[in-house]
Amino acid sequence: MSELSSKRLARLNGRPTGTVAALDIGCSKTTCLIARPDTDNPRRMAILGGGRQQTRGFAGGTITDMEAIERSIRLAVEDAEREAGEPISEVILGITGPKLSSRLVSASLEISGRAITAKDVRRLHAQALSRAAQTAGGRQEEILSAWPVVYTIDKAAGRVRQPVGMIAGMLSVKMSIVSAPRAVVTNLVECVGRAHLVVRQLVPSAIASGAGTLIEDEIENGAVCIDLGSGVTAVSVFLHGSPAWLGLVPAGGAHVTADIAQGIGTTFAAAERLKMVFGTADLEGPGLAERIEAPRLGDDGRLHASRLERGEIARIIAPRIEEIFELAQNLLAQSDVRSVLPQRVVLTGGASQLPGIREVASRILKTPIRLGRPVLAESLGEQLATPAFSTASGLLLYPELGFTDAARAGASSSETEAGGSPGWTNAVLHWLKENF
Repeated sequence: MSELSSKRLARLNGRPTGTVAALDIGCSKTTCLIARPDTDNPRRMAILGGGRQQTRGFAGGTITDMEAIERSIRLAVEDAEREAGEPISEVILGITGPKLSSRLVSASLEISGRAITAKDVRRLHAQALSRAAQTAGGRQEEILSAWPVVYTIDKAAGRVRQPVGMIAGMLSVKMSIVSAPRAVVTNLVECVGRAHLVVRQLVPSAIASGAGTLIEDEIENGAVCIDLGSGVTAVSVFLHGSPAWLGLVPAGGAHVTADIAQGIGTTFAAAERLKMVFGTADLEGPGLAERIEAPRLGDDGRLHASRLERGEIARIIAPRIEEIFELAQNLLAQSDVRSVLPQRVVLTGGASQLPGIREVASRILKTPIRLGRPVLAESLGEQLATPAFSTASGLLLYPELGFTDAARAGASSSETEAGGSPGWTNAVLHWLKENF
């Protein structure tokens, strides 16, 4: 056993005191936050500690080196525990990557003119889950989440948020289903388990970003959250107070950096600095004629002093940013929620801090754009209260927001009876046996 592993096991002899921990494994950084919920306000928390480490062994949502990613997790958790002054044994884990899929599944239940009961709603959820599991099972996928987005009574035009107690002939639901390949889920959970942590809950990172960035009014009345990360750009849609859909664009801030490195002939590290200090996506902004220091690689493979106009950097950045938003727009236009898309759009993520990006997004998406930072910003402190930590803070908030997750409810029911963790497919079968 490694020294780092031994230290963690020793620290686990202590007992957590009402804390919750989030683990966000991103393409560029792994973040662990430890917090204590505010019992009076579910959207407020006391942040006890935070840890950040460069992510290794994880690219574009795919594990490439299990030992490397395990070490990134251990180091981030160790830093957070040290700052919090207490150990953790379980985490809320974010999962991302282009292999996640999202779709709406419909189901209906005959009520026969009586009042709808809570058991009727559970049976309806089980029916929707059964349909989703049949499809997911054929693709060797795991159902991660299943959120009821909207209920309909007797196919009426009005939408119902809470149907229990209403008189109906027919009750229908549209449920948002998110699934991922079983191998991806299993390997990610295994990496966390090697760090002596139990995954308390697995949450799609795109949804966590929205939960961590959108204000209550945006979640209730509908909004689109676009999280521009390093390796991927995550798009999530919230409708009627519930997560409704997510999609992923396989491009982000690191692709912008790579474009600069290729475009002017420099190293990735030098290109990242140029992007952070002088980068802009606005081709009509001020200061583009300014000449800046931009080191380039010489024939000897070393960096040599060079100067160029700031506008040259902008002309490299702008096409990639435009492409990302065009791809996001295409995703939304082809999604299951395209006919009811909200007009509110919020940008978050580390790459959203690039100057001029809001103007590009507004022009392409044809809607006003809000730049969002974590709603827990006041609790996070200066270093963490940036859009780059929206996902991690959203993982902390997710359980507190009370989203109905039929998949998690079904799994919990099955685990209670079986005393184990049989997976979502068995949970669906348990539900069907219990309710039909």
